[in-house]
Amino acid sequence: MNLPPITLVTPWYGHFAGGAEVAARGFAEQLAARGFQVQVLTTCCRSPFESWWQDVLPAGTEMVGGVTVRRFPVDREGERPFHELVRRHVQAGELTPDEQRAYLLHSINSRELVDYAARRVRDHLVICMPYTQGLVYSTTQALHGRATVMPCLHDEPMFYWITTEEMMTASRKYFFFTPEEKALAVRQFGGKLGRRLVEAAVVGIGVELPFDPTQQQDEQARVRNRYRLPEHYFVYMGRKDPGKNLRTLVEYFRAYRRKEPTAWLVFVGGGLEELVPREPGFLDLGYLPERDKYLVLAQARGLINLCRLESFSLVIMEAWLCGVPVVVDAGGTVTAAHCRRSGGGQVVSDSDEFAEALDALSCPDMRTALGEAGARYVRTQYAWDHVLNRLLREVRHA
Repeated sequence: MNLPPITLVTPWYGHFAGGAEVAARGFAEQLAARGFQVQVLTTCCRSPFESWWQDVLPAGTEMVGGVTVRRFPVDREGERPFHELVRRHVQAGELTPDEQRAYLLHSINSRELVDYAARRVRDHLVICMPYTQGLVYSTTQALHGRATVMPCLHDEPMFYWITTEEMMTASRKYFFFTPEEKALAVRQFGGKLGRRLVEAAVVGIGVELPFDPTQQQDEQARVRNRYRLPEHYFVYMGRKDPGKNLRTLVEYFRAYRRKEPTAWLVFVGGGLEELVPREPGFLDLGYLPERDKYLVLAQARGLINLCRLESFSLVIMEAWLCGVPVVVDAGGTVTAAHCRRSGGGQVVSDSDEFAEALDALSCPDMRTALGEAGARYVRTQYAWDHVLNRLLREVRHA
């Protein structure tokens, strides 16, 4: 297939496993492995958990996973005004349009990267993600209608800022991860962007595991012993952050343990350790090696993800490929829709429904049936070949 070179723009790459970074890396590596010309433009900031105004990684070009990655220094002068705008936002509850623009411009950004993109990739398909970061906003503005966005939209206050409308207006095309993400965009911007948005593609994200953890009984026993896993446990996997609805999860699970005292909730991932109660029934394993992560997940009775702000949810797909059903919040538009389409999980609205869902997943036959349904959904919708076929059909016409 005769395609233009593809350039992906994202703030962090190669050292951080957030959803947008994982998606960007997956697309870049999968396209490169299939012989397409791909590069990534990113910053010298290593992760969002470090200063956005300080370079940690060296500037320049390197190969990461078979992909050419060009790193550029971050803008250093925005830290003080950014934190002042954060303070103002917390106190006032909203920012003016000019303050919203300043917030984005003073967040993670790189004039050198944006200038390079404007001058050096005129004949490329430029794909930027995610919408919440200043680097993406700046790139779409500088390319004057030549950029494509994979926005990773959520129904959250920032989605309604003037900067999101300006980013969408300045973009040439849009690639969405789910029908629900696209519907959110059409509801808000369809009147202004019209056919360009209505005809935008839902491509998804490819999800494939490096091995089948369900067939590794010896290794399952190893991780069970190494991490002292309880016999009866559910898993939360991802960043420990209040925005992930973890306080509700802890409240629901405490109530469930009063009825089922042998049940445990195991946390896997980084973030705020203080969100995990230091009491029986809760176990925080922190970051795990990737192989161990899947082996822990494969032995759980279910994955619980009550976050309402997901544009896709890779971890749900990974759970299903491990044969594990999921529990999601009815207020999570994307995750609830995945469950309903796949038949791979339980959708809950309150503590009582949560307890009923965990009881259902404790039944081996029910757990197996739901896990298998979820796995079929991922393999038929989100194997990389399916996702790239959808993307490449759109790229041909970009």
